[in-house]
Amino acid sequence: MKHHLPPLDSFKVFEAAGKHLSFSKAADELCLTKGAVSYQIRRLEQDIDTLLFRRTVRQVYLTDAGQLLLHSIQKVFQDLNVALAQLNPQSGYDVSIAATTYVAARWLSPRVAKFLEQNPETSIQFDHSVNNGQFSLDNVDLAVVWGKCDGPMDIHTLMQIPMPLFPVGNPGLANSLQQQPGSLKHTTLLYENRRQDLWLEWFGAATLENPIQVIEDANVRVQAAIDGQGLMLADAMMQTELTSGLLIAPFEKTISGYGYLLKSAGTNPVRTTAAAMINWLMQDFEATSEAF
Repeated sequence: MKHHLPPLDSFKVFEAAGKHLSFSKAADELCLTKGAVSYQIRRLEQDIDTLLFRRTVRQVYLTDAGQLLLHSIQKVFQDLNVALAQLNPQSGYDVSIAATTYVAARWLSPRVAKFLEQNPETSIQFDHSVNNGQFSLDNVDLAVVWGKCDGPMDIHTLMQIPMPLFPVGNPGLANSLQQQPGSLKHTTLLYENRRQDLWLEWFGAATLENPIQVIEDANVRVQAAIDGQGLMLADAMMQTELTSGLLIAPFEKTISGYGYLLKSAGTNPVRTTAAAMINWLMQDFEATSEAF
């Protein structure tokens, strides 16, 4: 069957740029120049005749079409990772780590970079299929997953990283809610999914009548909040947007008891290099936990 698709390289470049919302960071990740990234993005936009990014002097933002394409591409890449892991788990890599692109970009990436400065010979594979229904801990050395952080740890959990959740919105929406708190009940709420209604927990209500928008990908959900599409529940990994003022937390109320769990299979022997990296990550978090 013939496929009339743009080159795969352009999708890889777009995924990196969309994930970071930065052509420079995408260039660093892919070992390309910023000009090469910009060229690939323009080429992809021309191939599909659709604008994927809004460019400003200091920042790029995904358009609605860009958000849709990013979500689709990440799902395809995740499915490929799952299939390859099932065919040949951990093949060719010293350490295999599973995490969403949100966690990988905001928490893991800088820590992995620090580890590699001290251990440059280590090869690492990132698996972003951690939320996929077919994901298995047996296929990776380490997984970072979101969940409850207020109880005893099971045999797979190495560490809990608690992070309270709190609503954020862009400056226009946040300022409006601070001036007119009653308008909150009419504000669109951005959801990851409806399987667990954390907004109900934050409101302390049995039911809500707010309009909702479901956006499964956390990076796209962040962009939607920046664009003013509604309020999202954020955690400390979004400190960059909060510090820059792209997003504002209009309320002091938080939800506790949730965060990220560092997990290993627990049934398979941990490879030597993987064990060293896991220990390093745990020690790094303990040393820098005040940053959260």
